[in-house]
Amino acid sequence: MASPVTLADAVAAAASAQVTVADYETATALATAHWGRAGMPRILVVTPRETESDVQSALAVGILGYVPTDCRAEDIVQGALALGRGQRHLSEIARQRIAERLSYPTLTQREAQVLELVATGWSNKMIGNRLGVVEGTVKTHVKAILEKLCVRSRTEAAHVAIRRGLVSRQTPSGLQPASAAVRRANGDVRANA
Repeated sequence: MASPVTLADAVAAAASAQVTVADYETATALATAHWGRAGMPRILVVTPRETESDVQSALAVGILGYVPTDCRAEDIVQGALALGRGQRHLSEIARQRIAERLSYPTLTQREAQVLELVATGWSNKMIGNRLGVVEGTVKTHVKAILEKLCVRSRTEAAHVAIRRGLVSRQTPSGLQPASAAVRRANGDVRANA
């Protein structure tokens, strides 16, 4: 049985390799470990992660290649060869995700926070209480979010945000799901109520 490879082992191996092929987590860890240093490895990610946020995050830390796990073997070979020549190699889906990101207006930090809570199912009043702002301010943020995402409803905004990777699929840390918050606010703390 082979011993597990540590991040330190991977960093050392990547330093001497012309091109490193890795999964998303390993690739981003390697790129982050080498960020700003001379001899940054040329990294090709092979991953099922295809949201625009995933692709953008990988490219932001210096990853040069991005292909899906369901690609053909020749796509990986072509990617490795391109990186070996000092070029980028992005799959069609990765290129589409970057183009999508460039075609939409960017959300402000506060709009991103509000969107995360909207996608969790929170009401404007609950969001206002959580963020320490009045409900009218939340309504203004929600209106701006709907316009920027080119959608008509909060539900549609949540679906687009999840598809594009703008929000996590999990409840934000430290927050309880809206249904639990509503039950607690109503004084109903029974299990499975």
